[in-house]
Amino acid sequence: MELKQLEYFTIVCEKGSFSQAAECLYTSQPNVSKVISSLEKELGRKLVERSSRGLRITPYGETVRDYAKIILKHASLIGSMATHHNGKKFTLATYPSNMITNLLVDFYRHWGREYIVEHQEGSVEEVSNWVASGQTEIGIVYIAQRQLAAFRHILGHKNLEFEPLDVKEACVYVGPNHPYYERDCVDFSELSSLRFIGAVRDYFSMEHHLDRVSLGAISTKDLNYSIYSNSDHMTINALMQTDLCSLGINFMHQPYKHYDIKNLKINGCEPFLLIGIVRPEGDELSEAAQWFIENFKKLL
Repeated sequence: MELKQLEYFTIVCEKGSFSQAAECLYTSQPNVSKVISSLEKELGRKLVERSSRGLRITPYGETVRDYAKIILKHASLIGSMATHHNGKKFTLATYPSNMITNLLVDFYRHWGREYIVEHQEGSVEEVSNWVASGQTEIGIVYIAQRQLAAFRHILGHKNLEFEPLDVKEACVYVGPNHPYYERDCVDFSELSSLRFIGAVRDYFSMEHHLDRVSLGAISTKDLNYSIYSNSDHMTINALMQTDLCSLGINFMHQPYKHYDIKNLKINGCEPFLLIGIVRPEGDELSEAAQWFIENFKKLL
């Protein structure tokens, strides 16, 4: 079995046809068909079924596809590791945050001659998985306080632990084009009249639990989202140039403030978001990770 075969098969699954997969892979449709047939012959089972209505991935093919994606991802990671020099490396995964990226700049100023830095942003689940797989040494996430027991239970199956650092309240971030820009606060009842940019929702997202904090003043189903994005750049540009706003953690370290964005307090919203570190159980952290955590605490 070759990585090429797995790559071709995952692209066929994604595109739904040999011809579209061929365009994506810059090859011919017969070549794609030949590669898939050779993989099926090697495995001894059908991966796709061909008919006049197109392709259908078999149940066995769906399982192979899921494992193939994992194999290709790990192969890519192994390749990327080979491109780095043999010096020390600090790896970190976090939720999207301008404050954290500014702290990473400070890290470079302090450690830049000694460490290569790898930083990834993602959801709580993604950050936890990256730490569990060893792609990053630590992760920084936020969860609702009521999620703590369930979150630690999930992490326990991955041999991870969660160390809370602080508890924060939610807020609304607005830019200079927003009608609330001159205000300092907003009521829960006003949130349904606003338009938001937000990340793709998951169980641990803030929106999922905000209605439990608002005491019935709003249901998160009433929030109006115009854009979903996991890009911090997209969020900042939308806040700066439109009337969109975003829900976030009330966490704005003034020395790191580079944009004309304000955080509005939500009246009656008590602190309920735990910010903390996801790390492997029992592992001693590197000097770089310890430095980062201690300085992150200072921002909080």
